[in-house]
Amino acid sequence: MTKSFYLCPYNFGMKIRTKGNIILSGASTIMHSLIVPLFVLIFTIYYRPSGVYNVLQMEDYSFAFNATMLFCIVLVSISITRGWLYLIGKYKEISHSIYLLWCIGETLTASLFVSLYIVLMNSGTIPFFEIAGSSFITMMATCIYPYGFLWLGLELYAKNNEDETPVEDTSLIRFYDEYSKLRFVIASQAVMFIKSEDNYVQIHYLDKNKTKKFILRSSMRALEEDLAKHGLVRCHRSYFINPAYIRIVHRDSAGLIVADLNQNGYESIPISRKYQDAITKLL
Repeated sequence: MTKSFYLCPYNFGMKIRTKGNIILSGASTIMHSLIVPLFVLIFTIYYRPSGVYNVLQMEDYSFAFNATMLFCIVLVSISITRGWLYLIGKYKEISHSIYLLWCIGETLTASLFVSLYIVLMNSGTIPFFEIAGSSFITMMATCIYPYGFLWLGLELYAKNNEDETPVEDTSLIRFYDEYSKLRFVIASQAVMFIKSEDNYVQIHYLDKNKTKKFILRSSMRALEEDLAKHGLVRCHRSYFINPAYIRIVHRDSAGLIVADLNQNGYESIPISRKYQDAITKLL
């Protein structure tokens, strides 16, 4: 009697810990985009640093107006750079050192736009590079606080919630595509065999007594280690097979060693010479 197995393509109820840093999450992106500019605005209005106050207190514009414009400029600038960081983080791992450099570059970018605004509002009477240097120093001295607090807060949150992450069922195989995105989850016992074709792999499995196929953009090399842990065996450079589904191993009419499955509708699966002993020992 054939059993039915739990499987779940694309999405599933249980929480799976994602790869990467919580700093690169969508929530972190929104928090940085709002909190950093807001902190700059509050700090500027409340403390009114002498250098900043003198520059923003222009003849035709009030300090409050220019401080608000400063907030908008920083908001837009950081929102854009944080959006880029979020997209990059979806495809690449980013170290803490790279993130630190990104924050410095992010602050530099915002300060350059602020400097440009100040120069334009003063009709070019203030040299751009002169105001850009002081703007960057002031921005760095101000932004270090929200950046630091957000970094520590998010890291502490991730650490406190680490133990609450449900333990993943080791009987389930999780298939990730070439971009490390989780695409398919299935009980290891349900997988009959896996076939490689060009840049894709075909996962042939059993679901409620019906044979099905899921196509994943990945390679055998990327899947090999995880498949071996779940009892699937390589029998050919293009095949992994579940020994539980092998009905018989024999030599076909061409003299090649092949395995026939105990499920109808499938051609014989080739077994390379180098894998024959390993396969026969499992039967």
